[in-house]
Amino acid sequence: MKKILILTVLLQLTLLTSCATLNSNSGISGDSEDFINGKGKSTETFRVLMSSETYQVKQMKYDKSIERVSDAGGDKYISQELKKFNMIDEARTAIITVWLYPDSGRIMKIRPQKPTYFTEIDSLINDDIMRWNFKFPKKYIEPTRFDIVYRVVLRKKQSDDEIIKQVQNRIKEEG
Repeated sequence: MKKILILTVLLQLTLLTSCATLNSNSGISGDSEDFINGKGKSTETFRVLMSSETYQVKQMKYDKSIERVSDAGGDKYISQELKKFNMIDEARTAIITVWLYPDSGRIMKIRPQKPTYFTEIDSLINDDIMRWNFKFPKKYIEPTRFDIVYRVVLRKKQSDDEIIKQVQNRIKEEG
């Protein structure tokens, strides 16, 4: 059973790396700049650009009624966690809807509207939002429902052999 699991993982990695080499990734950084600078139509309240090198948040709407409390340590931690997934060159976008309690402004629920389809990264995004806190300059909670758009950028920084060894070691530790 373990051999089948290892073969499956190795096959998936091979397919992912071959797909990544077929696509041109030169536009990833340019697209990320456009994303964080707000190019295009924006209906979300916050935009987050997340990679292993950077974590940037930009507020797009409601700037007079809600503010995200800065958390440089948490931002750095999320970027460090993302390093584990730097096995392919890929950029994905996710849209998350957040509801706040109308009396306290704390997070009530988080629902993905458009996931990245990388289960571990979607879980990391959820954990990231759970640590967010908000301030309300006008002393009343508005909005109580808003969207956050994430752009997650992965960069392949290891050789295929190093990645395969790393995955094999993880499987051995879990098994």
